[in-house]
Amino acid sequence: MVVVICGAELARSSKYKELYFILLIGAISIIVNALIFPTAQAGHFQENYGRFSGFYLNPNTAGSICLVGFAISFSIANRNLKLIGQFLLTLAGILTFSRTFILIWVIINLFAILQSKKNLLLPLVGTIVLILIFTFSNKLTLNAERFTALKSIFGSEQVDSKTINEDSRTHTWSLYYDKIMDRPFFGNGWRKFSGRPGGLPGVHNTYLLVIGEAGFIPFFILLGIYIFLLVKSLRGFKIRPELFYISLVISLTLMASHTYFSNFYLIFLSMFVFAELIKSPHNSLVSNTNDDTISISTI
Repeated sequence: MVVVICGAELARSSKYKELYFILLIGAISIIVNALIFPTAQAGHFQENYGRFSGFYLNPNTAGSICLVGFAISFSIANRNLKLIGQFLLTLAGILTFSRTFILIWVIINLFAILQSKKNLLLPLVGTIVLILIFTFSNKLTLNAERFTALKSIFGSEQVDSKTINEDSRTHTWSLYYDKIMDRPFFGNGWRKFSGRPGGLPGVHNTYLLVIGEAGFIPFFILLGIYIFLLVKSLRGFKIRPELFYISLVISLTLMASHTYFSNFYLIFLSMFVFAELIKSPHNSLVSNTNDDTISISTI
């Protein structure tokens, strides 16, 4: 209820730099988790789990948070602050060993290079991060299977596709297809796709969660919201690419997460993007200039 009542006003009042610094603190907590407290999650995972999440407790959530910070970094005018943040967020994201993080990070980089040739240096940030992790891996408690799979992608040995595809989301989704088809109009009810009843692992897909629990009408509403955010932000891609990147991160993260209604950062960020998109009259977008003042650019 706090999100519903206060979230929109908070989203309208939030500034990019405020969110950026908060997410940088979160990214640093992931790095500290890996370097100083590598077994801090032993109470929830096995001691040598080797995937780190800092303040966020769950490495998949931590990876998504790092992606949001990485997307927001494109709005930062100060080049040094921008590059330092991109380095820390990339390093923290890699340390989560989230496959979703790596995939979306690559996609954002491709769009960023299309948006501006100045972003050609971005892959260098990822390269430096990987070199550091590979160099100091023997001093870190890393997830052995996922680290080996990551290393195989960039090494001369055969790519470890078994680990990359192990426990894949598509397999998890397939466990719920029959349940969706059984009750497509009104769904199966609240929490039925969260993994608690029946011993299933949870659907790990918000779109399937909504259609499976509530039916096709809420599903189309949810789909419509994120299509709107993607299309609207894409129209202003050249002016404010960060809004498209954030929308892209949220939309793709929803395909790998089923905590949308219990972990509210995605809902808040959706409100933030929506507030930014409609802030200016006549379908205008605001763009940050070098001195951090705001200028209006009509699409």
